[in-house]
Amino acid sequence: MILSGSLIVLRKPKEIRFQKFAIDTDRLQSSELVAKTLFSAISPGTETAAYTGKSPLKAGKAYPRVLGYCNVATVLKTGKGVASVKPGDLILTNQSHRSIFKIHKNELLAKIPKGADPKQAALAYLYNLGLNAVQATPLKRGMSVAVIGLGVLGLASVEMAKNLKLKTSAFSNSAPKLRLAKKLGARSAFLKTRGMRMEKLADLVVVTSDAWDDWQLALRLVKKHGTISALGFPGRGVGSPRFNPLDPQYFYAKQITIVPAGIPREAKTDTGIARGVKKNIQYILRLLERGKLKSKRLISGTFDFRNIRKAYAGLLAHDQKTVTYILQWQD
Repeated sequence: MILSGSLIVLRKPKEIRFQKFAIDTDRLQSSELVAKTLFSAISPGTETAAYTGKSPLKAGKAYPRVLGYCNVATVLKTGKGVASVKPGDLILTNQSHRSIFKIHKNELLAKIPKGADPKQAALAYLYNLGLNAVQATPLKRGMSVAVIGLGVLGLASVEMAKNLKLKTSAFSNSAPKLRLAKKLGARSAFLKTRGMRMEKLADLVVVTSDAWDDWQLALRLVKKHGTISALGFPGRGVGSPRFNPLDPQYFYAKQITIVPAGIPREAKTDTGIARGVKKNIQYILRLLERGKLKSKRLISGTFDFRNIRKAYAGLLAHDQKTVTYILQWQD
């Protein structure tokens, strides 16, 4: 059987194309499976940066490129060597925004449990990034954490810290998102301007933005011998800072550790997925199934995939209440 699909491709900044392709399910290898996308979540920072033409994170040709990596799908067919899932199961993968796909069984992130809402499950990988940021240092019960920036990754970091029994403070310029952070488990929430009058507040500071002002705030908030977990990309697209980002009064005097978050520091499988990621995803899906995550609050709306341009426009408008959007692929 030949299945026809659509793939979202960014040919150059702000030029999206819906590319047609086909999958021959009769040529399925023993270790492969075919699935049909139900929902895919937009990763706002990564995708809008590519959409607007921000400098790429890696050297090489930036366009054309695919978008997205948070995909929930229904299994249509499996090869004989696939035992972990069967047709009809819902799965989570890192596939880009596309209607159908064929993958090796090892590319599966997880089978989605029946008690988990599939639309909310599309956010699981973003929660994994937040969890990875919070795990940037050995954790102790009651440890203090400050999260700077309350986009989807910042809010996910707040909620993961809450589930790990950490004392969390949230910092943002958005009053609605500060209120949301408190609903998600932050013990305190402050405007960033107030944060700049604080010192040595947290053992761990998670920075989710690219702004140098947020980096400077992190340097002030982190305690002596503390850790800054960089989930954003300080300085990307904003030019040079007006201060020394490794100012010795903070970096040297406090003896702080700076850790790039988001990519696990462990050996990957042959398909490029670190084992710890799958473990984290399973943990997050169990929390979702048990009602321990309020991920519905992070979904600001749902768009038909053909309206992805409108979704990006909404995110780029920087409305103080908008977190992220879900793309729907089936009627």
